[in-house]
Amino acid sequence: MRKKLIELSEYATELTITNSFLGAVNNLLYIEEIFTEKKILIPNQFFNYLSQLAFSIELGLKNIIKITSKVWKSHDLEELFIEADKETNNTLSKKFFFTNDQNGFKYEFMNLIKDTKNLFEEARYCYGKSLMHFIGDKYFTDKGFIEFEIICKDNKPFIMLRLFLNELGEYHNFVHTNSLKNINLEDDIKNNQLTEIIKKKLEIQKNITLIEKQHE
Repeated sequence: MRKKLIELSEYATELTITNSFLGAVNNLLYIEEIFTEKKILIPNQFFNYLSQLAFSIELGLKNIIKITSKVWKSHDLEELFIEADKETNNTLSKKFFFTNDQNGFKYEFMNLIKDTKNLFEEARYCYGKSLMHFIGDKYFTDKGFIEFEIICKDNKPFIMLRLFLNELGEYHNFVHTNSLKNINLEDDIKNNQLTEIIKKKLEIQKNITLIEKQHE
């Protein structure tokens, strides 16, 4: 099946994919704050949250791929991860696996990203084998609610995906900061499109801070 490419100008990618990623992450952080306070969730609430997490990761990967100004319509996290890693000459995965240097972490993560590649669609509709990584008896209360606090502490697949979203946020911040270095708006005044891109970056592309939840 041929990929359905979305070809965008540099200006368009800054205002669409990049800001979709920033918006999705900020919304996810807001939801997490509420869930952390609430502590217990209805299962379908939790599954919907997982779809938002998967969607944020998807957009974070597309935010890397869009450097070529070509992104395709896909929710497949494994496919997008491989392409994004190729775009960075494996810098993305090397840094992520080095930061989380634990025995078997790379192997576990690669298996997880393969098993949960359809997480956005499956969690959105509350079905599918990918959800089995995030549920188990110890995460349920006697009344059938999901204990979000225990998920955050003990569910390794969830923790790995959440750490990876952090990595995507850090990568965005790094690229964003470096793209603004050594640029003089006065020198580029003749290039209206480039000037507009930089102005928009300064106005709306704020750095992401993904803070791991600390529980007592």
